Amino acid sequence: MSKYKYDAVIWDYNGTLADDVEASLLASNEIIVRHGKEPITMAQYYDYVDYPISRFWEHVFDLDEFPMAKIGEEYYKAYPKYFRGLSDGAAELVKKLRRAGVVQMILTSAHPRLIGETLREAGIEDCFDAVSSSSDLLAGSKIDRGVAWLEKSGVAPERAVTVGDTLHDFDAARTMGTDCVLCSFGHQSREQLLTAGVPVVDKFGEIERFLKMDNGQ
Repeated sequence: MSKYKYDAVIWDYNGTLADDVEASLLASNEIIVRHGKEPITMAQYYDYVDYPISRFWEHVFDLDEFPMAKIGEEYYKAYPKYFRGLSDGAAELVKKLRRAGVVQMILTSAHPRLIGETLREAGIEDCFDAVSSSSDLLAGSKIDRGVAWLEKSGVAPERAVTVGDTLHDFDAARTMGTDCVLCSFGHQSREQLLTAGVPVVDKFGEIERFLKMDNGQ
């Protein structure tokens, strides 16, 4: 019998599996400064994060003059320079879940080219039953893709959990009907995440106890 209470874990990538909030801030500021604006702080970054991602950039630019397609191109050129890798403990937990027979998928708004190489280098590419990423550079909502995958997978929503780092991940979980765990080390602040009323962890290593049959609550 598995020690985990879920049949499936739906992972967010950016800010959850991937330790990239600093990389995202630096890449964003590279673009912002290049186009004559003052760099934003981490506090501003947290406040601006929203979906679709165009809502983030509306705080900085007139999108009629500097469209999202162009921003996306510049961002994905800048981001790899700052990206350092997966969150500490991410690869180990993904492997443990795989060995336990837990279905795992990545549900993300990131472009697939930013994900595949990292998963291969970490040796966990084969641990996921599906990776649902954004096919363009605009990082739109992932909720519809998540609902479609869950329906196709045959996993009962009440036997699945979504793990992410933003209120958008919570919205996705609520729409899919899954449980949710949020991570405060990603792209929104702990204070923002607490408004969702679901467990919030401060370190990746804290996630596993919420996945187990007896998590101490």
